[in-house]
Amino acid sequence: MKRIKYDRNTPFKLWLSYINTIYPPSVDFSLERVIYVAKKLDVLNIPSFIFTVTGTNGKGSTCITIEQLFLHSGYTVGLYTSPHLINYYERIRINGKYITNYIIYTTMFEKIELLRNNVILTNFEFITLTALLIFQELNLDVIILEVGIGGRLDPTNIINPNIAVITNINMDHIHILGKNRNDIALEKAGIFRKNISVIIGEDKIPNSIYKLAYYLKNDLYRIRYEWFWYITNNCWNLYDTKGNICNLPISNVFVPNVALGLEAFRISNFYYNKKNIVKAIEKIFIPGRLQTILYHPYIIVDVAHNPHATLVLYKRLKNILSKRENGNIYAIIGMILNKDIKNTVFNLFGIIHQWYYTSLKSDNSVHTDVLKKYLPHNSVCCSSIDIALDILIHKVSDKDIILVFGSFIAVSEAVVYIRTKYIFNNILIKN
Repeated sequence: MKRIKYDRNTPFKLWLSYINTIYPPSVDFSLERVIYVAKKLDVLNIPSFIFTVTGTNGKGSTCITIEQLFLHSGYTVGLYTSPHLINYYERIRINGKYITNYIIYTTMFEKIELLRNNVILTNFEFITLTALLIFQELNLDVIILEVGIGGRLDPTNIINPNIAVITNINMDHIHILGKNRNDIALEKAGIFRKNISVIIGEDKIPNSIYKLAYYLKNDLYRIRYEWFWYITNNCWNLYDTKGNICNLPISNVFVPNVALGLEAFRISNFYYNKKNIVKAIEKIFIPGRLQTILYHPYIIVDVAHNPHATLVLYKRLKNILSKRENGNIYAIIGMILNKDIKNTVFNLFGIIHQWYYTSLKSDNSVHTDVLKKYLPHNSVCCSSIDIALDILIHKVSDKDIILVFGSFIAVSEAVVYIRTKYIFNNILIKN
């Protein structure tokens, strides 16, 4: 492929388009290419304390919980998550804030481009290296890396963590990770390193994790064994090998993920006090996770895209619906390929009044004919998320709920549409 000499002064959008053109011609799930470039960039031995977080669901909220706990305890923190909802810069945060100065990104892009020596990188590998370059230059106390898919062969796994975290282990990405929980667990456990602590939020741990942890001499901190949490009197409490911390606030974020983040924070042995922990938990906000983007009518978006996620979503929607007298939930769904559509939607059948389904603005979108097979006969096919929202906004009452879910792309399209059409009419939108 002919090299294009882009530099730091090249417009950001042109850089992103270029990065998308250098994807390997065939699937290559090894880390050799990205490690080669990382060595050239000298980012493999960043001196910060590093967390790597993997799992089927809850990675983003666990990472942001850890971030907020460290920030409110006075430490400098870099956070790398994926995918983004609206803008590229959502993937990288420094001390809780996005970097919106594009020259910083294009400067890092230029460094990678100059040193990769015709080595082909995926979009995600390029972006991961960008984050590591930024983190390295800032000499941060803590870095938190969210794994994209799996663990063993994910680009984030070129970095050796001080603590590895597994949120949960369920069936997703089976075409890449394996067709049973034992194989999937082993892929996720690929982030383990010798003699480090491993925090696990999954209470049904496959044998493959135990075998690897024993071989690597990891200190395991398993939910229901070394630590656990429970809710009482509108607050929650955590108990672990260090003692207990009680009367913690219940935020809008799923408590199990907050508890897992808190346990990872405690095991790191950094200094903290309870007052700052309470402040941190109250500040946690995760875009796209049970997020209210409009109040009249009431529109909720959630990136749930697999059965485990929609089971959690069902329980949380039941609680919301119980507070809205005689209201119904209308669902808009759009999904991407290689997902368990049948079981993802099945979990919500008992709570959705009517379904609207659509294809997404993506080459990876599931076709509406496929979605139709798994939905009730009275479901409505729409040509886009925008059209479905427009129909329902004029149909539902103030007691009803419009739910958009099924993928990050579906949520992104919904957020962009609502912001574009309604924010100028001074209708309340929660960011």
